[in-house]
Amino acid sequence: MANHFRPLLSLAGPLILSSTSVTAMQVIDALVVARHSAEAVAALGTSSMAVVLVQGLLFGTAGYCGTFAAHHKGACDQPGIFRSAWLGIHTSWISGILGLILSVFLPEIFRWVGHGPEILEQEILYTRICLAGSLFPVLSAALGGWLAGIGRTGLVTGVTLASFVVNAILAWMLVLGRWGAPEMGLAGAAWATVAAQAFATLLYGVVFAAKGGLQSTHPRVNLAQMRHFLGLALPWGLRISGEVLAWTLFLVFMGRMGTVELAATTAVFRINSIAFFPALGLAQATGILVGQARGAGRDQDVPAIGIQGLIVAEGWMLVMAAAFIFGGSWLSGWFLSPGPQGAAIVALVAISLRYVALYCLFDASNVLLSAVLSATGDTRWVAKVFAAASALFLVALWCNDHFAGGYHLAWILAVVFIFSTAVAWGIRFKSGAWKHLDLMRESTGGIDRPGTMEPKRSA
Repeated sequence: MANHFRPLLSLAGPLILSSTSVTAMQVIDALVVARHSAEAVAALGTSSMAVVLVQGLLFGTAGYCGTFAAHHKGACDQPGIFRSAWLGIHTSWISGILGLILSVFLPEIFRWVGHGPEILEQEILYTRICLAGSLFPVLSAALGGWLAGIGRTGLVTGVTLASFVVNAILAWMLVLGRWGAPEMGLAGAAWATVAAQAFATLLYGVVFAAKGGLQSTHPRVNLAQMRHFLGLALPWGLRISGEVLAWTLFLVFMGRMGTVELAATTAVFRINSIAFFPALGLAQATGILVGQARGAGRDQDVPAIGIQGLIVAEGWMLVMAAAFIFGGSWLSGWFLSPGPQGAAIVALVAISLRYVALYCLFDASNVLLSAVLSATGDTRWVAKVFAAASALFLVALWCNDHFAGGYHLAWILAVVFIFSTAVAWGIRFKSGAWKHLDLMRESTGGIDRPGTMEPKRSA
C-alpha cells in the first residue's frame, strides 16, 4: 500500500484550518448571541439549520465543480479545469435567484412548528435575511471548491480567515450594539453573516480573475455539459441538504420539548462543530486526492488514499471524544445565558456532550467515506441510501415525540443514525462498485451521452 499520508496532510492542512475558522465563526456567533438572550440562542439553532438546509443543496451542487476540477487536474487537462469552474459559476447564478425567491415565503414555515412567540419572530427574520443573500455562499462554494480541486487550498484558507474576521467584528457590533451600531440581536448576526459571505465572494472573484478565469474560453453555457454536471452534482447537493434537513427536524423536535432543550441542543451542535469541521476539511482533501488519482487513471491508489484518510480522521475524533467527556462541564460553561434558564441549559449541555462523544467514533467514517465516494462520482447511490436512512431516523424521532420518549432517547436515535450511515459507506467503498463509474467521459473535450454514467475504462 502506497504511503499517501504526506500529500494528504499537506493538502488537508489549509482545508482543516479553513474548516476550523468556519467552526470558530459559528461558535463566536453563538457566544455573542448568548450574551443577548437565551431565546436568541434557541432561535439561532433552528433558523441557521433551516438556512443551511436550503443553501446546502445550492452550494453542495455548485461546489461539486471542485470534484470535476480535481479529475481534470489529474488528467492534466487545463481547458477542463476552467470548464469545471464555469459549471459551478453558472449554477450559482440560478441558485442566488432561487434563494431570493425562497426568502419571501419559506421562513413562514416556522409558524407551524409550535415554538413560542419569543423565538418564532427571531427565527423568521434570521432565515429571511440569510436566504436573500444566498448568491454569496453558493458562488464562494463554487470558486472555493474549484481552487481546492486544483490543489490551491492555501488560497481557500486565506479567504476563509479574512471572512471570519469580518463576521466576528460585525457580529459583535450588530448583535450587541457596540461601537455606535444599533442593537439588532439575532438579525444582526444574520447581517454579519451575509456581509462576510459577500466579502469572501469578492476575494474569490479577484483570485479567479487573476488566474485567467475571465479570459478562458468557457464562460458560455454548454447545455450538454451542464446536464452531465447537474446529473452528478444535484444528488450530492441533495445528500447535503438531506442531512441538514434531518438535523433541522431534530432541533425542531427538541424545540417542542421546551426552550431549555432547544437551547442546549443548539449549544451542543456548536461545540460538536469543533470536531466536525476539521474532519470535514480532511475529508475534502482526501476527496481531492481521490479525484486527481481517478483523473490520472490510478484507481489502484484510491483504496489506500481512503483508508489512510480514515485513519487520520478517526484519530482526531478519538481525541475530541475524550475532550467532550472529560471537558464537558468546562465547554458547556461557554453558553451560560442571562436569566433563570441559563444554569439549566449549561447542565443539559454537559450531559448531551456524552452522546456526541459516542457518535464521534462513527462520524469519522461517516464524513470521510461519503466524501471519497462522491469524489469517485458515486453520488446517486450515496443520495439514495442517505435518503432512506434519514427517513427512518425522522420516523423514529416522530414516534419519540408522539409517545413522549424524551430528550435522551432522541439523542440515542441520533447515535444510531450516524452509525448506520457510516456502515453503509464503508460497505460501498469496500465493494469497489465505484470503479465502474467514469466522471469525465471525455476524450477530445466533448461529453458523449450527457447525463449518464458509463463504465470506466480499465485504469
